[in-house]
Amino acid sequence: MARVAVHLHQLSLGGAERITVMWCQWLVAMGHHVQLFLGQSDKSEFFAPPASVKIIRRPAGLLSVIWLRRLLLQNPPDLCIGITTRPAVNLLLASVGCRWPVVVAERNYPPSNPQSLIWSLLRRLLYPSAALHVVQTQRIADWLHQLGLSSTSVVLPNPVVWPLPVQDPILQPDHFMSSDVRVVLAMGTKPFQKGFDRLLQAFQELAPRYPDLVLALVGVHPDHPDLAAPLQRTGSLRPRIVLPGRVGNPADWYQRADLFVLSSRYEGSPNVLLEAMAAGCPCLAVDCPTGPHEVIRHGANGWLLPERTDGFDLAMGIETCLNQPAECRRLGQAAREIRDQFSPAKVQAMFQRSLEPLLKPRVLVLVPTRRSPTETFVRANLARMPLDQIVYVGDEWGGWNHPGQMAYGLAIAVSKAMTRLGWHRLASWPAACVAFLLIQRHRADVVLAEFGFHAVRVMDACAWSDVPLVVHFRGSDASAHRRLTLLRERYRRLMRLSSALLAKSQVMKDVLVGLGADPTAVTITPSGADETVFHADDPARQPPHVLFVGRLIEKKGPLDALEAFAQARLLVSERLRAEMRLRVVGDGPLQQAMQRRINELGLQGCVDVLGVQPPAAVAEWMRQSRCLLLPSRIASDGDAEGCPVAVLEAQLSGLPVVSTRHAGIPEVVLDGTTGLLVEEGDVAGLAQALALMCRDPQRAKLLGSAGRARVMSHFTVDHHVKTVADVLSRVVSRQQQPADR
Repeated sequence: MARVAVHLHQLSLGGAERITVMWCQWLVAMGHHVQLFLGQSDKSEFFAPPASVKIIRRPAGLLSVIWLRRLLLQNPPDLCIGITTRPAVNLLLASVGCRWPVVVAERNYPPSNPQSLIWSLLRRLLYPSAALHVVQTQRIADWLHQLGLSSTSVVLPNPVVWPLPVQDPILQPDHFMSSDVRVVLAMGTKPFQKGFDRLLQAFQELAPRYPDLVLALVGVHPDHPDLAAPLQRTGSLRPRIVLPGRVGNPADWYQRADLFVLSSRYEGSPNVLLEAMAAGCPCLAVDCPTGPHEVIRHGANGWLLPERTDGFDLAMGIETCLNQPAECRRLGQAAREIRDQFSPAKVQAMFQRSLEPLLKPRVLVLVPTRRSPTETFVRANLARMPLDQIVYVGDEWGGWNHPGQMAYGLAIAVSKAMTRLGWHRLASWPAACVAFLLIQRHRADVVLAEFGFHAVRVMDACAWSDVPLVVHFRGSDASAHRRLTLLRERYRRLMRLSSALLAKSQVMKDVLVGLGADPTAVTITPSGADETVFHADDPARQPPHVLFVGRLIEKKGPLDALEAFAQARLLVSERLRAEMRLRVVGDGPLQQAMQRRINELGLQGCVDVLGVQPPAAVAEWMRQSRCLLLPSRIASDGDAEGCPVAVLEAQLSGLPVVSTRHAGIPEVVLDGTTGLLVEEGDVAGLAQALALMCRDPQRAKLLGSAGRARVMSHFTVDHHVKTVADVLSRVVSRQQQPADR
């Protein structure tokens, strides 16, 4: 359940007020706790929100911004929604420096409803900081985007509730006019916006020729200052103008009318037009900005007049409609289709989808790189993470269009340079300062730092911001001597500042606990294999081809792989020896040493060094092989695996794995069940396992099938991403709990 704060000036009769109450109902139905902040205490409130919505009214004499900020800081919300321009600006101003997202809901076309200079300046300054702009038509969204006021917007039309709700006061049309008159109907509470002055002018043109014609202006009070002068000009026609004020039974008035007229100067998405169409009332609308042409198809379900229509042109349009009663009935019948097109269920689903990303934890992801082919697992996390992510990469610049990425890339470059100069205590400051600004800019709920050595550069930013930090350790960052020796003290501080840690294996977890991590804060989660790329095949049907996938570095054991393959060839028959091949996918610093050793062992004709291959090509090589060989070992500098993704991808491909009891490999490869494991550096053992796989294709098939079943159940990318998302969500939830008490 999220805490949602909604702000509007008042709940008097009007479209914005009506939609506010409806949104509150939907938010409650979604399971959220809703507070409605009203800027004025209005005794003539027309709409009532659900009883579970807490209504808070601004005390007299207190500025809205000050009042709002006090309330929001006392009980921080998960989401704020400002409805109409001034409440939205107040809410944005009251939320400056705070992490909750603010949604702006524009209810009209802004250029047609100009604000004062101060409100226009505040809107230009604050609107770009809104997390989302909810507008009623695409034209409004385009205007906001063109002026740089919005980068993210969603078009959400008003729903049509049918049958129309009924509430007090119930005033029947027959109480105000006889049954033998023809009625032109208009509704609204704002005479200038609704163009009631030009509608009255049109009525003055028509009334002498149509003595049975009555004009009903529903919703507006007869003493409204914008209506007094136009009414006075009607003179003797005034008795034929019905002004009942507010009515709680609009459907009765739509059904009584011969024609509904929308004469507005501007709109957002006019509720009254939608209601009239849903009631089957023939409709004539001025094509004002914006709304009418989004719902009326001229000549199909209503009539449209040009935007620049004066009173005389409006009179001509009304007269044309009234003189075609059969056409009126046809268009009124066609207009009823609006009930389904804008049904509450459809619009509510759109509303829910638009808010869902804002109610999920917002994750600021900081990664050192995503260019290296070995970082495919980082890219998979970013692509599939179900949470809202903002990503900054340490070795990317972004250009002038992305100043945040440019600043972050520059800060990481400076930090690296300072580290090489031995200024370790100062090295994290440039990155931490920029990360702090990014946290504030994006109102991040949690920071996910990929790799421990990268996390130490930004950990202080999280402490300064009081934002939880989750660190994803992956391999060398928790094993290599150069990392652990150089960063030991900073790692100990990182363990204290981190809210949660992600590790690839139990071995890695033990290292982190040894550095001071709380064991309960460490979650083991192998990176996972992508089931959309790696598909099962039958290794028993493949020739005795062995596949090695990995960087050609010491911890991957590529030279051990060559030695084991050479010895395995001596353990099989001449026929099998002639068919055996070793394919090496990857490159790295040991590539030249490998080539020399291939020549020394006389393996030139049966070892193929393929270099780096894209995932789809790797998957294809796996489907053409008998087994995967990955003899990982601890490197001389202490560098070790986390949990190599290649062993998971091979098993997902139905391929048995021949590997070592190294790091997290025994946790994902079960010796004798899904593969064969030997001790690190045991080349003879690896050779025997390879020879067995080549001699016994059915054994290979059995191990491969078991491996695929286990990976599908526990170790796909989706399993891993879900675990990461759960950890992030849990951390954010814990962080928010104190605000609830």
